[in-house]
Amino acid sequence: MSSAAPPHWRASLAGFAAVIFDMDGVLVDGEPLHFETVNELLGREGKSISLEQYKPYMGTKTGWADMIEDFQLSQPREHYSPIYRDLVLARYRERSEALPGALSVVTALRLSGQRLAVASSSIRPWVEACLDKIGLGSAFELLITGSEIENGKPDPEIYLLAAERLGVDPKACLAFEDAPAGIESARAAGMTVWAVRTEYTRGLALPGPDREFESLADVDITDILGVAA
Repeated sequence: MSSAAPPHWRASLAGFAAVIFDMDGVLVDGEPLHFETVNELLGREGKSISLEQYKPYMGTKTGWADMIEDFQLSQPREHYSPIYRDLVLARYRERSEALPGALSVVTALRLSGQRLAVASSSIRPWVEACLDKIGLGSAFELLITGSEIENGKPDPEIYLLAAERLGVDPKACLAFEDAPAGIESARAAGMTVWAVRTEYTRGLALPGPDREFESLADVDITDILGVAA
């Protein structure tokens, strides 16, 4: 291989101590469920949000707090959050669908002995319901969710906690993300970051992922495992 190979390619050939996946937009097409639910609640107050308006709220823990202020909603966060949680949970249980390549990549990595984790801003009941629905309920060694952290993405807390609980150096980990906040979070933790594009992130400037894919179906796991193709 040429010495001019980009840094992310050299890192992949060295292998990774762990591969950590965001959930929504990477493993499952969850953002449409959230977008639909947000509009259901806004509609109860005669308001709505467009897809372009919604995009900056993706992948963060502060969505409703910001939305209440931005849309001048009539109730506090304590009113909207429980309703939103229940509605989204029902949608995850009924309608979660794995994104292209998610099942094959995760299964192949697991069978190869690669250590795997999920780091999702979603609350634990959502994550567990979603992974169970798409058939990956037992695929990951560790789940770190929004229920376990104080500071959501783009803060690196969730990825640093994942690495700590796995007992690995964050710099030796690969993170799969789709949204700018998630990419910033993993990068701030020192991880290699590969981005997956979705309908919800098309048109958004992604903050410097090491590699970018149209879907997990385009990922060659030999790049992750550090073995010859």
